[in-house]
Amino acid sequence: MKIGLLILAILSFTKAFSQNKDTSHIIEIPLSYTDHVGEPIKTKKDSLYLFKTSDVYLVNEKSFLAIKNVYQSTIDKDKMTKEIVEKYTKTLRKNIDLERQLKTNFSESDSLDAIVYKRTQQTLTNTQKALDYTVNSLDNASKSLALVEKANKRQRRKTFFEKILIAIAGIGGGILVGVSL
Repeated sequence: MKIGLLILAILSFTKAFSQNKDTSHIIEIPLSYTDHVGEPIKTKKDSLYLFKTSDVYLVNEKSFLAIKNVYQSTIDKDKMTKEIVEKYTKTLRKNIDLERQLKTNFSESDSLDAIVYKRTQQTLTNTQKALDYTVNSLDNASKSLALVEKANKRQRRKTFFEKILIAIAGIGGGILVGVSL
């Protein structure tokens, strides 16, 4: 059944777009040829044609090939234009994706910078506290050193006066021993 329908469709299609020869060797171009898309029918020398179409354009082989080349180049340009648009679209999509990634990286970098900034601030605060403690310790050490120096001067004066008193006592004792003898 299917094969029969297929054969019937092929025969009707070839009948619609083919040249018809009748007994008087006249080739008939049917009316359906006006809607035909594709290469035109190639005529033969010394043949009679009966055109059932309203208009017929006769073109020699060179003109036909020129028209065909123009048509083909137009199709090629359309394909090339489509390819360029597709490549541009792909490039644009890729650039948009890269821009998103860049924004993500910048936001991650900014958050890392904020963390580093906070840690640096904390380190600076701790360093300031350590410096304040060191300055206080140095002040306390300077005060202690000044007190030690004062105490050391007092001790020297005290021992100096003691030595003078011992010397005076020794001289006084020697005079007493010398007078008493």
